[in-house]
Amino acid sequence: MCKLAALITSYNRSELFRKTLNSWLEKEEVDTLIVKADSSKREEYERYKETLEKVKDKSIIYEVSDKKSGSSAAKNRVLEIALQNGCKFMIYADDDHYIPIDSDVKGSLRILLNESIGAVGGKIVNLSNRSVDPDFFLNLAIAEPLSKALGYIFLDVKHGPRFAEFVPAFFMVENEAVNNVRYDEFYDTTNGFREESDFQQGIKRAGYKLVFNPYFYVYHIPIEEGGNRGVSLSRRIFGKSKANTYFSFKWYSKPRAIWYVLASSILLMMYSPSSFSEVLKGIKDGIKEYQVKRKL
Repeated sequence: MCKLAALITSYNRSELFRKTLNSWLEKEEVDTLIVKADSSKREEYERYKETLEKVKDKSIIYEVSDKKSGSSAAKNRVLEIALQNGCKFMIYADDDHYIPIDSDVKGSLRILLNESIGAVGGKIVNLSNRSVDPDFFLNLAIAEPLSKALGYIFLDVKHGPRFAEFVPAFFMVENEAVNNVRYDEFYDTTNGFREESDFQQGIKRAGYKLVFNPYFYVYHIPIEEGGNRGVSLSRRIFGKSKANTYFSFKWYSKPRAIWYVLASSILLMMYSPSSFSEVLKGIKDGIKEYQVKRKL
């Protein structure tokens, strides 16, 4: 029986995956590993297969592909496998997430026993000196009200456990809460920005609450190759503007969406004044994509 599964997706980072996989194998509360590994190189494909075939200590289900699925499709695939195998709880983690022994998995499971709660978010401790832009970690009580007021995500990753508007990309879910929720593949065109918040919004619209638990955490292992690196600042700003516009119109009323797009655009331009044209193009493309999706 699958009680708690770790859902891990990876692309062209077989060596990093091998290193972080060991931390999940050592986590006693996790009884099942579900992995979707994609590669564009034969050597990567072979290394993924070799690593996964050696796993003996836990139940493992995996798919290794020699082509790229896309982040959202891969995350949907591991979720579907987990639901098909009757997993009660699931942890979404990336291939560069290393979970330490003292990470509060048991406490997060206890929180999810409350049937009104659909997801428990954890803290991602960045071990790299590379900045993350432009996401705002205020770690103050005003973070949640500010997110609601401006439509851009401000995170408090210090205080809790507490209810939250959104949580980081590392989180645990309960199966019934995500039974009809999936990642939107639109966000593959925006470098993944808003990918998790869109998924979490689906959980909230299904009638569940989100909780943030700062004692439930992973280390983000720095690496400068593989995955989806090499995106310039201007392209990142464009992707964030496009994603935030699409997200706002998808989930909120038109007046509220317009305000959120305006507020987030000002924040992005304050962060990178030279990216004015990228912000405007992102707004235009985000609205266009929303209108296309709405007609489908």
